[in-house]
Amino acid sequence: MQYIKELWNRRCTQIHADKTVPYSDENRYKFLIVVLSSTQLNDSILATPFRAVEDPISIVGVLCQQFLQNIDTSYMNQPCYTAITFAPVQGFIEKSRKLRDLYGSSFILSYLARAICNEARCQGLWVVSPASINVTQGTPNIIIIEGDFSFQCASDAFNQAWSGITQTCRDWIEQQLKYKWVEEKGKYTQTQYEWKYCWRREWNLWTNYAWEFFWGQGETIAAAREQVNEVKRSRNWTAINWTGESSTLSGADGIAIPSLGTNNPKTWDYQTQKTEIRDFYKQLSYAVGETFIEFIKQKLDNEPTARPTLVERYGEGFVQFLENKLPRPSLEEYQELMAEYGESIIDSTEELSIPELIKRLITLEAIATPIGIPTQEVPETYRDLNRLNKKKKQSKIEPDNRWTGWFKGDGDKAGEYLQYLASIAWCIGLTMFADCLQLILKYKYASIAALIVEAKLLNKFSYAMLDWGEKNLKPSLDHTGKGRIIYAGGDDLLGVFYRTPPETKFLIRLVKYLSNMLVTYQDNLKNEIDEFNKEFNWKGLHKDVKISDNLKQGFAKIINEHQNDRELKENDRELKAALAEAGLNLKEAENLFQEPVLKPQECLDWFYEFNSEKTDTLWKQHKQPITVSVGFVWAAPNVPQRDVLQHCREAEKNAKSQGRDRLAIRILFNSGNHIEWVCPWWFLQDVLQGYRDRDGKKNSQANWGHIYEDVAVLESRHAFEGGQIDVALALFEVYFGKTNRDILWKHRWDCDCRKGILGNKPQNQLSDNNKALNQWIINLAKVGFHLCQQ
Repeated sequence: MQYIKELWNRRCTQIHADKTVPYSDENRYKFLIVVLSSTQLNDSILATPFRAVEDPISIVGVLCQQFLQNIDTSYMNQPCYTAITFAPVQGFIEKSRKLRDLYGSSFILSYLARAICNEARCQGLWVVSPASINVTQGTPNIIIIEGDFSFQCASDAFNQAWSGITQTCRDWIEQQLKYKWVEEKGKYTQTQYEWKYCWRREWNLWTNYAWEFFWGQGETIAAAREQVNEVKRSRNWTAINWTGESSTLSGADGIAIPSLGTNNPKTWDYQTQKTEIRDFYKQLSYAVGETFIEFIKQKLDNEPTARPTLVERYGEGFVQFLENKLPRPSLEEYQELMAEYGESIIDSTEELSIPELIKRLITLEAIATPIGIPTQEVPETYRDLNRLNKKKKQSKIEPDNRWTGWFKGDGDKAGEYLQYLASIAWCIGLTMFADCLQLILKYKYASIAALIVEAKLLNKFSYAMLDWGEKNLKPSLDHTGKGRIIYAGGDDLLGVFYRTPPETKFLIRLVKYLSNMLVTYQDNLKNEIDEFNKEFNWKGLHKDVKISDNLKQGFAKIINEHQNDRELKENDRELKAALAEAGLNLKEAENLFQEPVLKPQECLDWFYEFNSEKTDTLWKQHKQPITVSVGFVWAAPNVPQRDVLQHCREAEKNAKSQGRDRLAIRILFNSGNHIEWVCPWWFLQDVLQGYRDRDGKKNSQANWGHIYEDVAVLESRHAFEGGQIDVALALFEVYFGKTNRDILWKHRWDCDCRKGILGNKPQNQLSDNNKALNQWIINLAKVGFHLCQQ
């Protein structure tokens, strides 16, 4: 009851919830408001307005015009809602070179948003959005708080959180890299010369000016959002100046080195600074590797209960490797080990700016744990995404560079849906007080009820999306051997498809077990198995290692026999131990040996399950009535990651501009050229799986080179020009069938509650519509050839 009193005090006049309160309509209305405030909304409550009024949207529109201006709001002594956001977000994420940078960006953004939310909760305020849920990656940066959360309190919480991150990273570097090292004959020796850190001013500038912070208040959630948008129109950004060499990643910020900020343009020496950069980052890389290994080793030595967690994350083989190797290595072996794992986190040839360095360091448990940032979702170091592997353990082995798939998605018209929730809230408020005959009193309490209901609906929406991201979206890729979800912030998502095998030394036991078992089942494959093992011992599961279909199917079958077992049987202890040593689960191992190199068709199969007309698809499991547009980029290995992310954003933008509720597929080549095809979700699987080549083969047996060659010939003869579509439609019918041709023609534009294949509505000129149809079919042939050709 005390909670009800306090809740009422925040909204209107003092109420005493006891039997001495005289009965009156106004007191009854007050109690209705209090009960509503402490009630969790459910589907039956949400359905009430639709039973009570015929057209809630139109009625709300009329009421807003006629009565909203007459509502007595004098009971509100201060604005009801506070909206907070900060920037940059997209730019902060996209300035990334490695997968670790993306995780670091996600961790930092979520940590800063969480710091604001925690401060608001400490003041007894209700954080409407994001909903209270334990999420380390994906907390939205747009925050709605019920109550007066002052600008000073909000900004102080934000700045203290960011300052704690920067200070921790700077202190760690200065403590770990106190003395300079020299390298002689592959060995590192500490000298008596100290690094002279003159970069304090630059770190302070990045602490104070890295972010723009926006704050607004209003009597409603919509008003608070509008106030923030108004504030954002006048930007609050300060550029940080510097002299010397720029970061190789962004090209816009100075390289983080001890002498940063001391360069005099008149006396600056290029070679001296390049030497400092090389020596500093080589030593920094080593220190990072040593911190990574020693942190795990200390946990093993000092926390016996931590071993199962470490095994689950890094694999039994890696943990045993540290336990057996570290106690008695030679100095040369120790330094080689530290340098090897340090290179996987920070390459000694990298030249990073201060914010880029922070994103990389914050993924280390030794640095992030004291701050309070959990890092369990960072991929295991030795199995991290490796698109640009420059390391050659043997000179005759080419780098194991692989194509990868990246996707970025966003809910469609989420803002309009939130406005719709506000109208629902109005209808609920009006229904509650429909028997009130005094208009002023009626709309006064209806408006109060609407504010409460709107906040509850927004909180419910936020919780549903965040909960879906944690419980449905992430498990659909994480620990499957196909990729990872990097970020799931409500209706925003970012993920990557990749397959990187564990190091060869951790796979030997598993390969030996599978080989022996397969020989037992099929001794006719002994020669193939011997040939595979010879290549494996030399190259590991390199992309160039040839594995016959018989071996792939045999290995996968052995592993698949245990997929339904919650625990491996007693007689399969060897398989269990081999999997643990490799750090793989059964699903990851099956996918790895079935297809050692990720195929684009696997990505398409995931998208078929992600969204379609089926009611049980992954996207629809959050049960919120919004659609999603996704940009998917199948990227060549030599394209920088930051460029891939920009292409992802452009592809997502094209998916929205061409009608929303669809997937934009872009093939990105090493040269930077790309081809793109956009298709609504409901037609995606039907059209791609509906392809038949000239021999009548389909699915994995189909040869997409047939339609690809035909399109190339027809384009060279200008057959698709002249404003006609007969050639394109005839070609489409030949390879995709008459049924799909009829569907394409009928649903070119929005029709029968389906999104148009070419867009929402036709353009003004018939020639433009015909050109769009021709181009859609041409792009389908080109994209299909690169994605679906086996």
